[in-house]
Amino acid sequence: MSTPKDTALAACRQLMEPIIGILLRNGVTHKDLVAICKQIYVQVASEEFGLRGRQTNLSRVAMLTGIDRKEVARVKDSLNNSSEGEHNQQHQDRLTRLLSAWHQDPDFCDSGNHPLPLTIEGEQQSFALLARRYGGDFPASALLKELKRVGVVEDQTDGKVIATKRYFVPAQSDPGALLRAGSVFHDLGSTLHHNLYKANKQQPLRFERRASNTQMSPENLAAFREFVEQEGQAFLEKIDAWLSEHEQPKTDSNGELMRMGVGTYLFSHLIEPPLADTETEEGASE
Repeated sequence: MSTPKDTALAACRQLMEPIIGILLRNGVTHKDLVAICKQIYVQVASEEFGLRGRQTNLSRVAMLTGIDRKEVARVKDSLNNSSEGEHNQQHQDRLTRLLSAWHQDPDFCDSGNHPLPLTIEGEQQSFALLARRYGGDFPASALLKELKRVGVVEDQTDGKVIATKRYFVPAQSDPGALLRAGSVFHDLGSTLHHNLYKANKQQPLRFERRASNTQMSPENLAAFREFVEQEGQAFLEKIDAWLSEHEQPKTDSNGELMRMGVGTYLFSHLIEPPLADTETEEGASE
């Protein structure tokens, strides 16, 4: 009979397979991954397994993780410099917020929610004004350069600029794309972790569903991809509109803000025939 540890390790193999593929393509060795895993073991054990709401002490972290106390202390000291991924996600969220406003704010879009061409500078219908309202403390020139670089904003012949997409997605070869992939894994993993171990009356289950069918022909993949992109984009735009409508102005905030959202993704893979069936067929042909 499988133990909970056996089951968790089996699930981990499924989770880690695409992650290892990403790491290998970027020169990350087994040794590099072990070092990061050690940091994360210490971080999670420290933050989530304390008693009476306090952080876990060194001895308990060492017991939970199997890492000796001196190494736990060293790793905890090194964790103060590990905020790059969170900062990058905030930057990407800001760019998506700006693009969304370009499709929703009547100062920057038409009655059909199509983005208007904007002058780069100026006090009315300009990218500079859009950036001041929705770009946070980033310079308008830096935001525009980044949006052009990944192909979601284009120049027009009259010197104006226009948004071609509503969401910021980094180019596949861009380092930002890797950090975005990490944030997507994190968002989905956090939802699964919450539903497995943290859900209660005060924190109900988070929405997580899948729709799939194992009797599909590969010939349907292109049509399915097109269908999902159309319907998924429409759904995300409804979500984005709801979030924008209920957004808390910074001036009214009491210091407690949350990041909320929904993610959608398409998956497809060939189904391998069961090993037992293959062996039977081979045996019958001999």
